[in-house]
Amino acid sequence: MPFACLFVPDFSVQAVVRLEPELRNKAVAVFAGVTPLTKVFGANSAAKTAGVEIGMTKTQAEVCPGIVWRQRSLSQESTAHSALLDCAWTISPRVEGSGQEELPDTVVVDIAGCEKLLGSPEKIAGDLQRVAAEVGFDANVAVAANVESAICAARGFPGITIIPAGDEAARIGTLPLSSLKIPMELLDTLARWGIHTCAEFAALPEIAVVERVGQEGRRWQLVARGADARPLLPKDLPLQFAECLDLEFPVELLEPLMFVMNRLLDELCTRLRMHALATNEIQLTLTLQGNGSRRKESLVHVRTLRLPVPARESKFLLKLLQLDLQNHPPNAPVVGVRISAVPAGPRTRQLGLFLPLSPEPERLEVTLARIRNTVGDDHVGSPLLLDTHRPDAFRQTHFVLPESTTRTATMQRRTTAALRMYRPPLPADVELREKKPAAVICEGARRRILALSGPWRTKGEWWSETAWARDEWDVLMEALRPAYRPVASEPPEEETALYRIYRDLRLRRWFIEGIYD
Repeated sequence: MPFACLFVPDFSVQAVVRLEPELRNKAVAVFAGVTPLTKVFGANSAAKTAGVEIGMTKTQAEVCPGIVWRQRSLSQESTAHSALLDCAWTISPRVEGSGQEELPDTVVVDIAGCEKLLGSPEKIAGDLQRVAAEVGFDANVAVAANVESAICAARGFPGITIIPAGDEAARIGTLPLSSLKIPMELLDTLARWGIHTCAEFAALPEIAVVERVGQEGRRWQLVARGADARPLLPKDLPLQFAECLDLEFPVELLEPLMFVMNRLLDELCTRLRMHALATNEIQLTLTLQGNGSRRKESLVHVRTLRLPVPARESKFLLKLLQLDLQNHPPNAPVVGVRISAVPAGPRTRQLGLFLPLSPEPERLEVTLARIRNTVGDDHVGSPLLLDTHRPDAFRQTHFVLPESTTRTATMQRRTTAALRMYRPPLPADVELREKKPAAVICEGARRRILALSGPWRTKGEWWSETAWARDEWDVLMEALRPAYRPVASEPPEEETALYRIYRDLRLRRWFIEGIYD
């Protein structure tokens, strides 16, 4: 059963460089620890050539010229490991990746049965390396018959390595012991014994190794022989995709912040496309610079955007975030950015041959975002009726494109009576006869009521300042004549219509609320 291992050398450095492409051809090193115990945690080959060594103090390392320094970020390494897992999931659903601090740079893929679909192991290894390069990793790929042999080969051999079944011991034996991830103390001990390669370690007597090192030494010896047959421990697919970046200096202006967010969205959309997914919800978390007196809750600025249709275009998402931040800016300089996306199936649609073209949902959403910046969030969206008896009580909610179903289409075709509301309602005077409306005086004309039904008394919220109470009537009378109609199109005098009128019991006034259609 073949396995492919994807290994990223100098992982802490590459986790930084993938989000800062301008550093790709420069000497980069990463610090870790707090002052005065800050030391070099990672460095790429160019930095090591310039004299940087792992474990140097910050004072010693800064003497080396031409080095770009960055602080280690565990959150960036975590999202980089998630991106590495995404690369592996493009080949097979059976992927192992610890995500722990000691092994964030390695993932293993079970490629058994993938040859018929994706090609030879050499082809699969090349695809893995290419996909890793798309998300910003310069990775090594190795294929072997067991998990540990593939991991050792990927750590020890650059580029692509294919180990045929049965040749594990010979190929792994040429590697140094550091490929086994043995603790540094044991490496020093073995070096004093004259043991430097995996083959030399594998040749030691098993009983003597167990007596001196323990059962863990026995397992490392099996790995050195290419004979460790432990099973793969696959991970579940992610429920959320995220990218983050810790800024070297606080950012106060929106333009440089958008430059950072553009990088993160590009990586995020690339990962979504690897899974043939899109997103319908984006969450932006900005870590703000604090002054020590603020509470912890005030140091994070969170904005959540729910999209009407799934999308995976970074420019579209960036524009929505820009408009949202213009309307809801953070109240302090930004020192960290995190963008997460909830995955969803991509949008599919079938255009009709004889239907007019409708506006693109992406363009419509950007237009609505611009309108929200002008009139406010509460004045744009879809009306939602409130759970109350108060007439015309609603609030604005975010517009979401409804799913088209047969039941919905049937309900839309059903004939129903509709009340066309006058906004605002028309003020009127009502003549009563035996406590019932007999005529309505509106727009300077008197109209006799031919038939009526009611009253219906409704009231509520008497405990608050928005209390309301009114009596409603449905009346049949002569139709109102809208002032905007031309004379030729005015209805005849005998045309009638059904109206809703009501008396506001608090204001003691009559109004015409609307006309039934």
